[in-house]
Amino acid sequence: MNEEKVKRERKKIEFWAEQIAEKIIAREKFSYLEKPLPSIKKWTVKSSSSLSGVLHIGRLSDIIRSEAVFRALKERGFPAEFIYVTEDMDPIRSIPKGVPKEFEKYAGFAVSDVPDPFGCHKSYALHFKEEFLKVLSDFLFEEPTVYSMREEYKKGSFTESILALAKKQDELRAIIERVQGSELPAEWNFWKPICDKCGNLQSTQVTKMEGTKVYYKCVDYEFEKVLAKGCGFEGVQDLAKANGKMAWKSEWAGQWKFWQVCSEGAGKDYNAPNSAWFVNAEICEKLLDFPMPEPIFYEHIIIGGEKMSASKGNVVYPVEWLEVSRPEALKYLYMKKINKTRNFLWAEVPALERELDQAVEKTFEPGKTADEKELLQANNLYKYSLTKKRKPSVIPFDYDLAVMFAQLFKDNDIALKALVEQGHLTGKENKDVLSQAKERLDHARKWVEKYAPAEQRISFAESIPSGLKEKTGNDAKQAFNEIIALLPSLKTHEEIQTKIFEVIRKLALKPKAFFPLIYQALMARDQGPKLGSLILALGKEKVINRLKELTK
Repeated sequence: MNEEKVKRERKKIEFWAEQIAEKIIAREKFSYLEKPLPSIKKWTVKSSSSLSGVLHIGRLSDIIRSEAVFRALKERGFPAEFIYVTEDMDPIRSIPKGVPKEFEKYAGFAVSDVPDPFGCHKSYALHFKEEFLKVLSDFLFEEPTVYSMREEYKKGSFTESILALAKKQDELRAIIERVQGSELPAEWNFWKPICDKCGNLQSTQVTKMEGTKVYYKCVDYEFEKVLAKGCGFEGVQDLAKANGKMAWKSEWAGQWKFWQVCSEGAGKDYNAPNSAWFVNAEICEKLLDFPMPEPIFYEHIIIGGEKMSASKGNVVYPVEWLEVSRPEALKYLYMKKINKTRNFLWAEVPALERELDQAVEKTFEPGKTADEKELLQANNLYKYSLTKKRKPSVIPFDYDLAVMFAQLFKDNDIALKALVEQGHLTGKENKDVLSQAKERLDHARKWVEKYAPAEQRISFAESIPSGLKEKTGNDAKQAFNEIIALLPSLKTHEEIQTKIFEVIRKLALKPKAFFPLIYQALMARDQGPKLGSLILALGKEKVINRLKELTK
């Protein structure tokens, strides 16, 4: 294979984060100007999130994906750092579930200027920021440097950009209107002062600018659900002191310039030619003289086919995830193709854990995978799903089996003993494997308690239900006898499942008629978990004895 063909083949299987990293490294000039890139000692990969809404697992997707690009750059020796910016100058636009209704009076205030509704932090922003950061490190391999937009405005970090845009307002307006494809309101201004009298941000409206002087009035502003009440005050501020914030279609560009950003994540809605991303890209290059960053555009995660929303009650918090699944499993979900929507259901946790198990196994036991492309993809998914606190081990039993054993044995040590007795563990596992095995049982137990569908909940029937023997025909009894003969030699739930299907196909039995018989015999109901996992969890000997009783 010639060198060019080798390069083409590698490109086909290169991981998405590494593709973006290669583009950043290979870049030589601005995107909108025929101008070389500036000489920067250290670039930045930036992630951020607003603190005005709910900090759910969807908000984690941006920082997790940005971290992957940063790691790919770092691995290649590119000079970059990783930062996370809290957008704590955003105004409160609605009152989240759990926050007292009386907080509507703060509608329009910057979240950093609103009291903590729970009384434990100095502000609303600090409360939600610290709650988020508390669990954030559980999901990361690289710790970002954390910045506050409120603090940076106070320090004057954006003053250079603010004054530059104030001098170029006609050009700024022209770029925004051309790129977004619509005219701005006549009263629009890139600057939002904080009212000197009432402290509201959203209710202020700039009436005039003279040099660095900003004239404004404070008037009512209607959000979709709440009213930001203006106080009627009219005031003048010095723009150089930056007591306010830029509009998003200019602020983002100011952030890129100040932090020297080479890449940042953004949802799929920004991957459109008239979006705020490309508005800011032109502003950044043409008005602030800094190259736009390489975007990490991604699809959002949805829950049960719907967007996450506190009002719908379908929000998934990071701390809730950690109750039932490994942090690496969520990272694994986000590391897969980023241009594909991820529809998550709590019922799918076992399947996601199984996928991660397969990636771990292929990484530690590569000889089992013959396909080079499949192996490389598994290695990348494993590598970029890692957190700094540990490395996932190959756990000898999967999540589905843990679901069974966690229900049958409330004590993990007893459950592990039973797993040894049934051959799922050797009893000689090292501390890391045993620790992660216990964690899996804890996760499975909590998942059953909170999210498992009814058919996944198990209990062994004390006796064969009345009338079941009479319903069991000769063909079914023959199938049970063949299953009884096969079970002792079968070791995995996949083998058991496969052999049961082979038996019923051979005897021309209808699955819809046969499976209720076996579930009734074992659990006194018509359906349940996958039979392979159920039989292993209950114990093959116990199942064989029950089936023998049924076939007498």
